[in-house]
Amino acid sequence: MHRLPTACRRLASRAALSTPYAVLRATGVMLSTTHAVRLLHASPARRRGGPASEYTRLVAAGTFVDDAFQRSIVQQLERLYRELLTYTPRAAPTGIAGLACRLLGQKPRPAPRGLYIYGDVGTGKTTTMDLFYATAPTARKRRVHFHAFMLDVHARIRQLRHAHPQADALPALAAELAADHVLCFDEFQVTDIADAMVLRRLTAELFARGVVIVTTSNRAPDDLYANGLQRESFVPCIRMLKEQCRVVALDSGTDYRRRCQAHAHAVYFAPSDARTEPALDALFALAAGGQPAAPATLEFLGRSLLVPRAANGVARLSFAELCAQPHSAADYIQLAQRFHTVMLTDVPVLHMADRNEARRFITLIDALYEAHAVLIMSCCSDIYHIFTGQFDDGDASPLLGHAGEEEVFAFQRAISRLVEMASSQWIINGRNRFLADNARRQAHEAAHPPAHE
Repeated sequence: MHRLPTACRRLASRAALSTPYAVLRATGVMLSTTHAVRLLHASPARRRGGPASEYTRLVAAGTFVDDAFQRSIVQQLERLYRELLTYTPRAAPTGIAGLACRLLGQKPRPAPRGLYIYGDVGTGKTTTMDLFYATAPTARKRRVHFHAFMLDVHARIRQLRHAHPQADALPALAAELAADHVLCFDEFQVTDIADAMVLRRLTAELFARGVVIVTTSNRAPDDLYANGLQRESFVPCIRMLKEQCRVVALDSGTDYRRRCQAHAHAVYFAPSDARTEPALDALFALAAGGQPAAPATLEFLGRSLLVPRAANGVARLSFAELCAQPHSAADYIQLAQRFHTVMLTDVPVLHMADRNEARRFITLIDALYEAHAVLIMSCCSDIYHIFTGQFDDGDASPLLGHAGEEEVFAFQRAISRLVEMASSQWIINGRNRFLADNARRQAHEAAHPPAHE
């Protein structure tokens, strides 16, 4: 059994604050800031300022560690917070009104520049953005994982085109999205030509309507969609992002997710051996509260996903069933929403020839992470070596082309998230009460060992 670590955070809904995110106390233990965030939102009287004052308060309370790199980002977000205090977006007038304004030299007030925060995994990009979201002085704001946002965008484009076949869907969609004055995206990345072509126009439409964007990414803007098909058509989107958002790097060199490894809970089994299957059976029974397992089928959006074994919010599938089949991000998001615990068995070592499977595995981890689901997994290798980034013949040369580079890059984020998802704190803060109670009991026993006579 391989023990690994972490903390927590959930995919934010449109109406609520993004979820609990994890931070590090001075002791090195990862702790959830759930209560701090709830207090921040639930009690307006507590809000005495923007992200800078809240960051200082949370550091003083011992909830955050004072990180100079994070504080520099918070100062940039504080500037944006102050500009938003007096900002109301107004779309540029069109038609006769627009012509009159241009003739008179009148221009709508420009929107404050947003922020594009990029850097290595686990350094606190999402933490700082969530702090800004919590204090942003408007109710018209939305925080969402970028992958989920693009799924929603494509679905709404299809609906608009079905309702109005002759109309241009993108301006209408942008008008709907601009109902939120501030959009916060987590994990901005572009790997698909369909996303790239939509974003090229959508970002222009949003900025024209005065929307302020704050986003995190593991890549600098100039590296987005690197080597992608028809990338030259996407370059204008990059230019707009750099014009409308201040680009700041957060590279403290510290992956806070990995700092908590000593506090891990045993949920990953690697390498698998004769003891693995009985251990998985026992964990499934514990996680499901002893309820009997039966097949279940998820039906959604005209699609279906078969779960061979399911019980009381727990799903068990093999890697071959979940990642070797042509499943999409929508499938994994549904799985993560319907089941609070997913047991994934028989994860092999993946090579370059398996990059489609690797891509699905990364998407699955993202969906489970954003839903704050518990992942139990058996693997042929420890998580750091699941994806080799090499060809089967052992060729260790750099990956060829855009696709391979993206998989290697994205897998680093997946590893950081897997580390975080293995901690006892993640499980304690999770949606499975049986596993949470068990983790609390183990933590108590570890902290209070029986006295030896």
